[in-house]
Amino acid sequence: MRIKSCTLCLGRWKRRYVSMQSSMVIHLLRINSECISSNYSITKRHIVTRGPTVNLPEFSCLTDYIFNSAQLYSNKKALVDYDTKQFLSFSQLQEEIECIASNLQRHGLQRHDVITYYGTNRIELVQLLCAANRLGSIVSLANAQLTADELRMQLRLSGTKMLVTTPECANIATVAAASYKINAPFVVGNAEGCQPFSFLKDPCERVTFIGVTPSENDVALIPFSSGTTGMPKGVQLSNRNLISEIHALRHPSFIPLVAAKDVSICVLPMVHIAGLVIGCLNALAQGATTVILSKFAPSMFLSAIQDCMGTFTLIAPPVMTMLAKDPIVSKYDLSSITTLYSGAAPLDKTLTEMVAERLGIDCIRQGYGMTETSPATLTSPLEGWKFGSVGVPLPNTECKVVNVDNGLELGPNEEGELWLRGPQVMLGYHGNEKATRDAFSVDGWLKTGDVGYFDSDGHYFICDRIKDIIKYKGYQVAPAYLESVLLTHPSIKDAAVVGVKGADGEEVPSAWVVVKESRKSVTESDICTFVNERVAPYKRLRGGVRIVDVIPKSASGKILKMIIRNKESK
Repeated sequence: MRIKSCTLCLGRWKRRYVSMQSSMVIHLLRINSECISSNYSITKRHIVTRGPTVNLPEFSCLTDYIFNSAQLYSNKKALVDYDTKQFLSFSQLQEEIECIASNLQRHGLQRHDVITYYGTNRIELVQLLCAANRLGSIVSLANAQLTADELRMQLRLSGTKMLVTTPECANIATVAAASYKINAPFVVGNAEGCQPFSFLKDPCERVTFIGVTPSENDVALIPFSSGTTGMPKGVQLSNRNLISEIHALRHPSFIPLVAAKDVSICVLPMVHIAGLVIGCLNALAQGATTVILSKFAPSMFLSAIQDCMGTFTLIAPPVMTMLAKDPIVSKYDLSSITTLYSGAAPLDKTLTEMVAERLGIDCIRQGYGMTETSPATLTSPLEGWKFGSVGVPLPNTECKVVNVDNGLELGPNEEGELWLRGPQVMLGYHGNEKATRDAFSVDGWLKTGDVGYFDSDGHYFICDRIKDIIKYKGYQVAPAYLESVLLTHPSIKDAAVVGVKGADGEEVPSAWVVVKESRKSVTESDICTFVNERVAPYKRLRGGVRIVDVIPKSASGKILKMIIRNKESK
């Protein structure tokens, strides 16, 4: 629609504001259809939800922001390695970061150079990020499950100059480094063919660091998108992106932590953006302690909460399932936990209620985000949260839902694609201008590829990925909904649903399920009947059910549906 005269049309607009919790506002602009002409293109209905507006702090780099108030709690524990029980105070952590930065520069790392971390969770990843950041260098993150060929490809895509790894990953790291023709990796600990990372902590004469001015051109971190729906891409996150994200998370309405009191249990892989930023850096910036686990194991995770009196933990949906159903949970004292925060995939309402009741906490906080958004954009507020909702927009964040077919904005309770804008949204994909152009609308909105809606209170709900939606005889079927139904079956431990080609060529839902050890007698037919009796006819599992040992998932807990589809098609 086109507006004939901006001045004339202003008198015809009817603007209505609906106040919402956490200072949110939904702006609904109705434009009179008589205003058609030739100057400005806008839609008849413009609906955008916005988080609170807050001023962003100005710091020279992410590291300066994180340690801005560290002198107030310099002797308090900053990072704890739960595997070794070693810890660093805030002052010790800063001292080692300065040494590492000096030594990295002596090894030739310069401004804008890329150094990749490929390994499991270690305190040294935080040190590496902060040290490289002081030099104006860039850290890239590589999943510890990558093969040598996959790692080599990522080193090439990111333009890596140096590589840091851990002993579990050292063999693959050395092979990839040699074939990519960079120096032997630094290793946290000891491994053949690697240089000890500890050398970088040796005291040396301090060098003059190159200043970094926060701007949209200063890349600080290159995590890689999961690649679950295509080829992995390097995501350029600037100092400003990351500072904006952490500053939004610590807002009093979202994830405020108390310095020298709160304890974050960091169990998600920190080579995943959520594990690093929400699980660790957010706590560090607020003066809270972060307890780092090298990997997830139920007993170790539960022991860490009990032993360290964890108050906050970021977890993936599979961990929620464990907390709801695994008998081992009852053996541990988890009473210190006040906040469970889940991301990566929507949580089923029933599962959420089971965990909240079992642990005796008020709610399970949820959030929504992407590697491309540093990561969080939506989070359950401290007050007024809703079961099943991924929350409301974080400060300075704009969200809207658009029609998948024509891009028109939709209103409350209308399902469409979620689009986002905010200071935490990536600069673009590293070395991939086409993918960057495709990711954004012409007016700068990031197109998420996720289907969802917001309700009349402005709370968002995620239904599924656009590419995962199953279209059966013109009906849209959300796999996430069918998965939630499957998980209510007393015999099912885990489930995934994908679309497969039926006998008539139509796409139909098919389920993979993992059955509990104690309920092995259940049959695929039993499960199929259970679901089909509880859903509309067009949602039935016409592609059948397959009982499997494990559902393939990424390190962050996302179901790798591309793998399932490939196996189903063979």
